[in-house]
Amino acid sequence: MKIEFDFEDLKKNCDKKFSRKLSDMQDRFKNPKVKGDPLLYTVYIKDYSTFEVALTVIEPGNVNGEFYMTKGHRHKKLRNEIYILTAGNGKLLIQGKKAQVINMKKNKMYEVPEKAGHRAINSGKDKLEFLSIYSKDAGHDYDFKFTKRFFKK
Repeated sequence: MKIEFDFEDLKKNCDKKFSRKLSDMQDRFKNPKVKGDPLLYTVYIKDYSTFEVALTVIEPGNVNGEFYMTKGHRHKKLRNEIYILTAGNGKLLIQGKKAQVINMKKNKMYEVPEKAGHRAINSGKDKLEFLSIYSKDAGHDYDFKFTKRFFKK
């Protein structure tokens, strides 16, 4: 089965869009003191009644050596989520009883187990773009605490 998405169309015709800057996520970085307030990522969401498709674009960069990443969350209800890398190089952190780090590969699908915390990290030099597909009633718990960090070597 082949599914094709027009990502530029999704960006232009999304139902919701939001961006996060460093000031929105200072508590997520080990040492968030930097000049300015850089854009970390933007999310474009298309609503399909019972589920949503989101295109997340994480900028390349780091905060004192720690790679740009999404805020990360877990779902309040028992719902899985699907991630598909479309561009760039990055990691998917899935944290349940223990942390699992996946080096994402382009056009491969990754399933996030229900109730597991998850976040994406841009470990490359270009923008990281991925699709996520999730149930609208999943709920998002952004207070979930992640134990693993990702720094430039």
